Amino acid sequence: MYKIVIVDDEKNIRLGIQAMINREFADKIKTFVAMNGEEALQVLNENDIDIVITDIKMPGMSGIELIHHIQDKGYNPALIILSGYDDFQYAKEAIKCKVKDYLLKPINRAELFQTINKILNEFVSTSLKEDQQKSEFRSSQLNNILLNPNIGEDEIQRISEKLHLSQFSEGYYIGLIKSNEALTANEYIDSIKPLIERHFSKEMSSFIYFCDKDDNIVFILSQIEVFHYLKKVISEEKYIKCRLSISEKHMKLKKLKEAYNQATYTWKYHFLYPRSILISYEEIKEKTMSVELPLDLIHKVSNMIGTEREKELRLHLLSIFDYERISSQPIMYIEDLSKRFNTDVFDYFFNKLGKESIQIFKYYNKVGYIYHYEHFYDYFYAVEDLVTRLHEYVKQVKTVYSEQKYMEKAIAYIHENFHKDLNLAVVSNYISLNYSYFSHTFKEYTGHNFVDYLKKIRIKESKKLLKESDHKVLEISEMVGYKNPKQFARVFRELEGISPKEFRES
Repeated sequence: MYKIVIVDDEKNIRLGIQAMINREFADKIKTFVAMNGEEALQVLNENDIDIVITDIKMPGMSGIELIHHIQDKGYNPALIILSGYDDFQYAKEAIKCKVKDYLLKPINRAELFQTINKILNEFVSTSLKEDQQKSEFRSSQLNNILLNPNIGEDEIQRISEKLHLSQFSEGYYIGLIKSNEALTANEYIDSIKPLIERHFSKEMSSFIYFCDKDDNIVFILSQIEVFHYLKKVISEEKYIKCRLSISEKHMKLKKLKEAYNQATYTWKYHFLYPRSILISYEEIKEKTMSVELPLDLIHKVSNMIGTEREKELRLHLLSIFDYERISSQPIMYIEDLSKRFNTDVFDYFFNKLGKESIQIFKYYNKVGYIYHYEHFYDYFYAVEDLVTRLHEYVKQVKTVYSEQKYMEKAIAYIHENFHKDLNLAVVSNYISLNYSYFSHTFKEYTGHNFVDYLKKIRIKESKKLLKESDHKVLEISEMVGYKNPKQFARVFRELEGISPKEFRES
């Protein structure tokens, strides 16, 4: 409740103003009255006065002198001046003293209420700004504790005392809330703040919360029951989706960073236990690594990619990423398993296949980090999908590579034997490929069917002989594989537009 003192040497005026304020602001303002400046100062000494309403002209200490005394003593109430029409010089002096308003007698009720409401609204706004500034300062200091790798426990203790965290001196927990939705921590706080204030109005002093660098909402709580209740309330609010984790109890504020690390470490277990809304450090701290990574199976998967062993490949994947085994281990196990699988399978093939595989490995940017996924099965299905894509791609590359070797062999044979009686059947038999398959593949590889390709090779060689040798056209015809000179002349004209003789003479 705000407090106002009304200072006026005329009893009727001060009591009249008091009555008006009491009726209008009964639930907001407590009023005091003083007949002069000395009484007013005594009221200010004994009470935290928010607003002073004072007459300017009074016996003894004037209103202006009162204002100077108030400011000299370090008090900072809002000031309202009352004056008659003939006190203009006093009014000018009062304005220099940063009074909020200057009201003329007789007092207009509406003007008085308007002035008081304006001041009260300023109080609220200022209070909110101060609270916001305090909150931002506290958040920055706490984040400094959490983020600074070199900060010591003594410095943490000093900062904690500076932030007045005495409510946690008998023990505290660090809780973490992370939204499942595409919201920043500040946006998420805005969404749950009404919920918190509605359900924890009496317990608000027993915890504080702020945002960390990873957009988590961090709670410092003196009672773990508050967080359990918060879990219950949030789980019942269908429009709010989030997960929670909490540290074990710590007794010393210098252990804040350790408690925070416990909460962030614990939160990772939501990856393995997606149905749990709240996971506590107490539940998982005893987990120890009891099995080794299945390196032999990872090696086999790497070897099987691109082969005809699809069924075995899938069975090995299921065995490597067996949920029962993984969920029985500490979270580091799946982290290490994922890193090793990335190195031995995905990185290996990416380096081996190079830029040509970029379309496949664009999926790797997400699959390469398990916490890109809300829970284990989402991650596993993504790994399985990428392995399948990679498997099919490697098979395709092997087929193309094999075809390329066959085609290179066929083309070399054609270049060496174009002068002989050569046809598609002879070449396909030479490289041991089906006649039809070879015909189709040869055209895809060279861009020409076999007959046209052979014509180009033969005519190219004949042009060289026509220009560089003295052989007759008939002889050159035979030398490039045409027993019939007329056929040679027809093919030459077909490709070059002139006869062999015209070409030689040109």
